[in-house]
Amino acid sequence: MLNRLFGNYLVNRGYLNPAQLDDLLETITEYKADPQTVILVNKFLPLSQIRFIQQSQMQEESFTEAALRLQLLTDNQIEQIVQFQSLPVMCFAQLLLDKQILQTEDIMCVLADFQMYYQFTDEQLHVLCIDDMEQIIRIFVPFQNPRMHELTVTLLQTIKRLIDKNVYLDKAYMAHSIQIDRYAAQTLSGDLNVKFYLSAPINNLLAIANYFGSETYDVINDDALDNVGEFINCVSGLFATNLSYEGIDVDMDAPRYGMEGPYLNNGKIYVIPIHANRFSFRAVFELCQ
Repeated sequence: MLNRLFGNYLVNRGYLNPAQLDDLLETITEYKADPQTVILVNKFLPLSQIRFIQQSQMQEESFTEAALRLQLLTDNQIEQIVQFQSLPVMCFAQLLLDKQILQTEDIMCVLADFQMYYQFTDEQLHVLCIDDMEQIIRIFVPFQNPRMHELTVTLLQTIKRLIDKNVYLDKAYMAHSIQIDRYAAQTLSGDLNVKFYLSAPINNLLAIANYFGSETYDVINDDALDNVGEFINCVSGLFATNLSYEGIDVDMDAPRYGMEGPYLNNGKIYVIPIHANRFSFRAVFELCQ
């Protein structure tokens, strides 16, 4: 998620164009970050000490071996650095440096500006860096209802796995009322009663419809919305299964959909803005008594 957020920030600041960003995000799977990049991004050492280690390396001595010899890093820190080298955001940072989109001297300033722009704390930025989806969701979706949090986690994990690995969120909110756009939905009833919508104007639900199942669509129609409904059914099934382990029984109605959505006004509505595959849409949970 951080790669897309940081990448969008770089696009807005003129470092990249959207097509370049998409290409870079596809390329990072082939990358592994250098230890120096991990150390810099995670603030293990300042750039001056990184350069001192590089200048002090003996023949055939690796950077981390030199850092240990100079007692600038501990064994535990080295283990953590090795683990972090394959994290998506570290690979993205390495790619930005290798492509000379950002210079080593600049990357920390740009990251600091990015952090200030989104008002992330150091702890939140760390959570984003290590790609801990459950904790990331707590940053953007501060719902006090634990079941709505669990449903959100299941939804986002499923989108990330099946739809778009670079899915990201805007800040979620609660609403007393909301107009639903084109939508697919499912009602969960039993020990928990909630109506689960995915909704978006125009053709934005193609973000789901064209990436779940074998069919692709040029515009949203009933078949495309039916596909979105099947995706919701998949998410709801996973959610209901997890609840069953806690002795909570939930039944799922058949998914439904429509080109014109209802107006919801029951006062307990959870709204989560989601971005995937260049489209924006909303997950809406209507909690029923």
